[in-house]
Amino acid sequence: MGKDKKNKASKHIRCDVQFDDNPQGVFRAGDTVSGTVEIQLDKPKKFRGIALRINGFAATSWYARLTGTDAKNVKSNKKTHHHGREDYFGTITYFVGSDVGNPLEVLAGVYRYTFTCEIPPNAPSSMEGKYGHIRYVVKLSLERPWKYDHVYQVPIVVKSHADLCLAQERMLKPVRAELVQTFYFGLTDPLIVTATTPRTGYAPGEVIEVTIHVNNQSSVDVRSISVKFQRVDTFMSQVPIVRHFWEHTVMEERTIGRVAGRNDAMFEENILIGSTVPSDDERCRIIMTRYEVEVMIRPVRSRKKLFLTLPIVIGTVGLPKTLYPLQLLSKEREALGMDALAMAVPLTPIPTEAPPPYQDDFQPSTSRAFSADNLTDGPTAPLATEDIKEHEFEKGSAPYTPRDFDENE
Repeated sequence: MGKDKKNKASKHIRCDVQFDDNPQGVFRAGDTVSGTVEIQLDKPKKFRGIALRINGFAATSWYARLTGTDAKNVKSNKKTHHHGREDYFGTITYFVGSDVGNPLEVLAGVYRYTFTCEIPPNAPSSMEGKYGHIRYVVKLSLERPWKYDHVYQVPIVVKSHADLCLAQERMLKPVRAELVQTFYFGLTDPLIVTATTPRTGYAPGEVIEVTIHVNNQSSVDVRSISVKFQRVDTFMSQVPIVRHFWEHTVMEERTIGRVAGRNDAMFEENILIGSTVPSDDERCRIIMTRYEVEVMIRPVRSRKKLFLTLPIVIGTVGLPKTLYPLQLLSKEREALGMDALAMAVPLTPIPTEAPPPYQDDFQPSTSRAFSADNLTDGPTAPLATEDIKEHEFEKGSAPYTPRDFDENE
């Protein structure tokens, strides 16, 4: 087989993108992205243009069976590519030439160009999922006529702002769920399970206090109780039809012991929230993120699994700690690993400021993910080589997947 010249690295071109006072490339919605592009040519090259593109977009993609009829009224049931896209901003700056100009010869040497771009204040947070993603990319294209472009791109991370104080009354409301279950066709007394959290809104670094009350009036034992704190991402396609798929990412999972029949038990689990993206169902119309605490009860001698769901809202700025009961503050200290001596001394005066937002270092997710069990048609995510293309206005560019420079002129 012949060599793939398209992906062959060039020995004569080196590019680098440096962000001003932000080497890691982590920004917040509303920030201004500025920096310097450095291009080093070891020998003269001909380009139609040298352009820098900065854009942010959301894209969804998967394959699933679509049932319908064709133009000849024949029923079909074949795998179809479902996809969607939403763009938030896009800028193009030509440092040399243009997209329609004649080729220009650029002499050997080092060239530096500055750039600046403002991220919209309502831009959603960067995220990667099985069926879609939200990405922000700085892409440098050295465009050549009749040949593949030299492309160098750098991803940036954007974190949206979600202040829970803007909906303080709703965030302070407790969450409660209850189920009542009988067995053997209703011949037993009921199993009553209640799960609660003291409030709805939380921020990273805070603790979710989950209380589970099991009132087992039946004669059937409860084999186990599991508690999951999970993120639920909803992906929506726009073409060929509007369709939704879900991805569940378990952030933390715990298992509680059994409860015998004719017994009453109370359990409490304190779940520390780590670094994660905030809840969002407004900024992006094709990818929505929400959080929940799921309680699963497994009775003995029954294949049925009973579920309780507590919706949770995660923000970047938490509620003022003056609104917390002192008991909850002590639980947060305990979950954060403070020693017993620190727990024994009286609490220091409660600060009035809100907890700090996310850290500025981007941490990739290490949680496991699985698709919803009740879905049909077996959706499959596209292969990496079938990634979503960039803006249609990017003339001369190849698909979105990164590629190295072409050695041929």
